[in-house]
Amino acid sequence: MLNPDDAARLAEQATLGSLILQPQHIGQVRAWLRPADFADALHGQVFSVLCERHTAGDPIDPMSMSEALAGRAPGMSPAIRVHDLMQAVPPVAHTETYARIVAEGGLRREVAGLGVLLRAGALQSALSRESVPMTATCSLVDAALVSVARRWDAATGTPRALQETTPIQLHAALRNPDLRLGADKLLRTHPGRDVQTEHAHEALLVGSLITHPRDTFFIGACLPPQRISSPPWRTVYGATLELCELAQPVDLVTVATATARLSHHGQPAPSMAQLLEVVDAARHTAPKEAEQVVWIDQIRRIADNGADQLLKGAANPGLQLGDLIDTGHMVTTALRDSARMLPEHLANPYTRLHSLERAAQETRQGPVAG
Repeated sequence: MLNPDDAARLAEQATLGSLILQPQHIGQVRAWLRPADFADALHGQVFSVLCERHTAGDPIDPMSMSEALAGRAPGMSPAIRVHDLMQAVPPVAHTETYARIVAEGGLRREVAGLGVLLRAGALQSALSRESVPMTATCSLVDAALVSVARRWDAATGTPRALQETTPIQLHAALRNPDLRLGADKLLRTHPGRDVQTEHAHEALLVGSLITHPRDTFFIGACLPPQRISSPPWRTVYGATLELCELAQPVDLVTVATATARLSHHGQPAPSMAQLLEVVDAARHTAPKEAEQVVWIDQIRRIADNGADQLLKGAANPGLQLGDLIDTGHMVTTALRDSARMLPEHLANPYTRLHSLERAAQETRQGPVAG
């Protein structure tokens, strides 16, 4: 079975080898190809040298490239490395085609890496109970997706006329190479999601609605039953909302009866002992507070699932890059809509991005004073 990594490496070698043999293509290719698009860091270094020499007007040929790479590319001798690159070039070279293969691989990795930012933004909103960290991260990820789309359009020659709407603050954040390091550090220093705890939060919300039914209509209007992940408590929650919609009394007796009716038709439901325990535990819990916790769980769940979709989609060669970009925008839309259910307390939606940068700085230098 052909290893995709071997095919990607061959494309990188063919791209560099053909650019050395046909340097007239460098000006066109460098408009959308970046050194970071090369999976092999040494190949990215070679491409940087090619661009530098092209900009300076220096000669580009096998001999001059071997001399230019001396001391800059560790490992085998530069002459042997240049020879291997040229050996990978087919008899009739299609430089831009090979370069597009390399660019697509790099762009797919870039989109896959955005999932870390989404998960970190969700965690920040969970810690602060504010919408701003998540909405700010969604803006950053959307800007990155637009940047990926622009580069791919330039590589394929099929522009989609995307409007430039990225704020200056996001331009600076996108250029920060340590942003993902900060997000990864934040995730590693905090526990991941606990599904059982999330189900307990949903149960507490149901119990609070039974003991404080006045808020049932307003919460039900924003949180439909299908958003409840626990099947038994989804049934109880649906029965509670149905009673409210029918202008029927909402209390322990009516909800238990309505839930029993639904469970008779095969829908899962908790036991009476579990329902009594939840109602008793929720007597002093305001429904809006319980709802907020459930929305926080929703945000983290969507971020985790979205990050997984981006990672798997990026690794799937059958999924077009444009479809992968659209998936990313769908995830940020869902996260932004869910985050709106949390209060917003910060005036500057980009302030929270600095916490990721701070975490990245601490990773390199230790804790920052102050």
